[in-house]
Amino acid sequence: MRNPITIMGFDLGKHLGWCKCACSLKPNLHMNVLDHGTIYLDQLTTERMKRDYNEILSPARVRSMVYEESIRRLVDQGRYDCFAVEDVFCNPSRIPTFRSLTIYKEILEKIINLEKERRLYAIPPTVCKQIISGYGHSDKTQVQQAILNNPAITVKKIENASEHEFDAIAIAFVYMSAYVMNNI
Repeated sequence: MRNPITIMGFDLGKHLGWCKCACSLKPNLHMNVLDHGTIYLDQLTTERMKRDYNEILSPARVRSMVYEESIRRLVDQGRYDCFAVEDVFCNPSRIPTFRSLTIYKEILEKIINLEKERRLYAIPPTVCKQIISGYGHSDKTQVQQAILNNPAITVKKIENASEHEFDAIAIAFVYMSAYVMNNI
């Protein structure tokens, strides 16, 4: 891979967190988060339902359409060397969430793997938390603090970042540090 490497990180959910980063690998890994944001899918879905579909389609179907459009817009805004996402996990008390996350990940894979001919790297949540904060079951606050304290991560407009953006940043950094740096 060339230096710097561009990466887009994603945190899937009803609020889609994303980040766009440039990473230098030599002499050491440093990740510069160029842009980050959160897309509030429920709000966009409600607006779309009122404006276009009313009762024709289910909210779940419209949410999937809005999600796909949002991902496509983000991915088309630049040329990226790699894409990373936190892998889907199943919490037995939240089965409907697991179903939605699986659909979101499939849409993301379709766009990145098939249409962009790139690979989407999925990182298990406990691996991500372990590498970024040193504890595989860190909570959101611990992940955020680990990012803020990491001298290898520079983030513009960090004071406005949502927890979903912090998660996307963590995912991108973990991919670069654990997967790319170990394979150079």
